[in-house]
Amino acid sequence: EVTDLVEQPKAILGRLDPEYMELPAAVLVTVLRKHQRCFPVVSGSGELMPYFVAVANGALLDESTVRHGNEAVVRARFADAAYFWRQDTSRPLAEFTERLSGLTFHADLGSVLDKVRRLERLVPLVGRRLGLSPSELAAASRAAGLSKSDLATAMVVDFTSLQGRMGAEYALRSGEPSDVATAIEEQYRPRGALDVALARGVATLTIRTGDEGLSPALHVALAEAAAAIDLDDDVRVVVLRARGRA
Repeated sequence: EVTDLVEQPKAILGRLDPEYMELPAAVLVTVLRKHQRCFPVVSGSGELMPYFVAVANGALLDESTVRHGNEAVVRARFADAAYFWRQDTSRPLAEFTERLSGLTFHADLGSVLDKVRRLERLVPLVGRRLGLSPSELAAASRAAGLSKSDLATAMVVDFTSLQGRMGAEYALRSGEPSDVATAIEEQYRPRGALDVALARGVATLTIRTGDEGLSPALHVALAEAAAAIDLDDDVRVVVLRARGRA
């Protein structure tokens, strides 16, 4: 994308304000890449560093002016993100769930909250068929109930690509078990063609289903798939209509 925006690319190194480095790395990277078309800088171990690279157009530009301008814009966006972070973390993730009633999932299927309630009924059924242990079943059920809660948070409303990632962050800060948080994040994988996490998930689903148990994220995904096929009358009606049979 950046390649198509410039004819004479010139890379300029900028510095991030240290006070915002406490925000989750996913938030910082999203602001830099998706909103400012800048490149984050990471260390050899993969940790985000307080720098970014902006690509300007033209060989004779004033690097100092361009650097200052980019830093100012990035700082403002980080300030917005920091505000959303403070607002969202002032309460547990579960308190956002009821707000999903105001988000439409489908005209014939109700709100996103209605979808979550269906998941809460379906996940235990699917989990028992897969032979989950009581602890795994509890984690999957809890993950189902919180799976869409971050859609009502200020951060995700403004940075929609962070859905799932912020849900996991907020779940951990709310005291939820790590496997529940992982399930909330993994439900959206793969997030794109470069998301290599899919390979591990597919192997687990294909080879070890019902043997060693799956992560709660896969149980949530399976329950959603079941709901979209034939386990809920209102969903079945929509599927039939889509096929021209109703």
